Amino acid sequence: MNHFEKVALTVLLLASLIFVHELGHFLMAKLFKVKVLKFSLGFGPRLLGFTWGETEYRISAIPLGGYVKMAGDEPAEEVLPEDRGRGFLEQAPWKRALIGLAGPAMNLIFPIFVYFAAFYFQTSDISSRLGEVIPDQPAFAAGLRSGDRIISVNGSPVKYFTELQELISPRWEQPVSITFERGGKTQTVNVVPEKTEDRNILETETRGVIGVRPMALAPLVGIADPQSPAAKAGLHTFDRVVKVDGNPVKTYPDLVLALEEKPTSRLTVVRDTPEGGAAGALTVYKTFEVTFTPEQRDGRIYTGVEPIDLFVFSVEKGSPAFEAGIRRGDKLLEANGTKLNGWWSFDRLRGANKDKPLTVAFLHDGERIERTVTQRETVVLDDFENKIPVLLFGAHHDTRFTSFVEAEKIPVTISASAAFSRSLRVVPDEIRKTGLVLARLVQGQLSFKSVGGPIMMYDIASRAAEAGFEYFLQIMALISINLGIMNLLPIPVLDGFHILSAGIEGVRGRPMSIKARIIANYVGLAMLLTLMVFVFKNDITRLLN
Repeated sequence: MNHFEKVALTVLLLASLIFVHELGHFLMAKLFKVKVLKFSLGFGPRLLGFTWGETEYRISAIPLGGYVKMAGDEPAEEVLPEDRGRGFLEQAPWKRALIGLAGPAMNLIFPIFVYFAAFYFQTSDISSRLGEVIPDQPAFAAGLRSGDRIISVNGSPVKYFTELQELISPRWEQPVSITFERGGKTQTVNVVPEKTEDRNILETETRGVIGVRPMALAPLVGIADPQSPAAKAGLHTFDRVVKVDGNPVKTYPDLVLALEEKPTSRLTVVRDTPEGGAAGALTVYKTFEVTFTPEQRDGRIYTGVEPIDLFVFSVEKGSPAFEAGIRRGDKLLEANGTKLNGWWSFDRLRGANKDKPLTVAFLHDGERIERTVTQRETVVLDDFENKIPVLLFGAHHDTRFTSFVEAEKIPVTISASAAFSRSLRVVPDEIRKTGLVLARLVQGQLSFKSVGGPIMMYDIASRAAEAGFEYFLQIMALISINLGIMNLLPIPVLDGFHILSAGIEGVRGRPMSIKARIIANYVGLAMLLTLMVFVFKNDITRLLN
């Protein structure tokens, strides 16, 4: 997508939302017989337009908003004799409030139809086939395994992974019946989702989880035993096996099966290392072949290949983990005497012991080592300079997207009623989240540097368009919701102030004085101009960075 196409899409997005907003004011004004003089997309000099009936429809030069000009909507404006009774300020307070409310309301209603289109015309979605089942999590304990396809939860049909999440999420610590397909046979198990709390800068969300992912682990190897067949073959932790005897390997479970299948195999391996060994240096990829021969130990085939989840991918210098001697390639075993089943279990134990020393057992070059680590509470800044509190341990596992295999996608078939029902669920939640963002900005918990203007909107819209039609529609819906909420703020010259002043007039029984209205408009204009200056500053700073 070239620059011109991105600009055109951004303009289309903004123009659509401005049109919808102003259409709300226009239709409500027409309903109450208020005379509408102009319907403009943009401010300033007219670029093009036409007059139909008593209204001039135009596109103006400055594409930063729009307006509906009604007769008598300024305190000092004279209403022509033939228009008496049709001026905006002549209307009853409740009518003026509804005219003011109609614009933001349209911005909050419009996303229902935008989301409907995004859901109804979606071409593909992630299937309910399980890519990874995390050991010792509820799903694993119940017998679910990688490759199983979920058919239903508590009798409700499941086809996509999002449906599985929606059915599991509200049912923490409640037994659920899961029906799945494996090898052409249908089975049913009972699973009790664990309760988990996801904390972010906006809120803490409680939900149920069963420990499954749609993405499968990539065929990356972890090697904890330096005397294992894998180590003897010359494999290193984080090596990627791409072929076994010339046959492509896609996932870690496929790799394990292939290695155990034959007495000797020829492996094609890709190893990536930073040039010069420095983190952040140019990564060099080396492809080579090795001969692999598994061994028999305790009557079982032993390969020495393990999943990489508990292996340390990177360590921050000077961190508690670094000071404890933990290094890249080490494998975490226990924390405070509790066996670790995945990095998720380690993170949970870290959080539960944030005020206490943590005794960590790990393997370093095959040797078991125990160290007591005291974590540090610190604050990091995100891309928008919001302060995010974190508990610093300093060792990290491999979270690169290349550590997983892309989840299976299948064609989407959804009825119009189901798409509409889903949009009705999504929009109220997005309105709630937008309100939380505004509240966190006012409280100072969210940095104002996270607010953006046209340049940021261009970036978001173009990225969404490149990601696909459905993503572009969803971004359009989110921006519409933001526009609606922002216009409800009781700031002079915004719709929220018109609604508020009409309400005050209805209570007092008399309107604000002309002088007070003029002063309020100047104050509101000054506030908006100041806001625009800071927003453009954020945009330019973000662009330069």
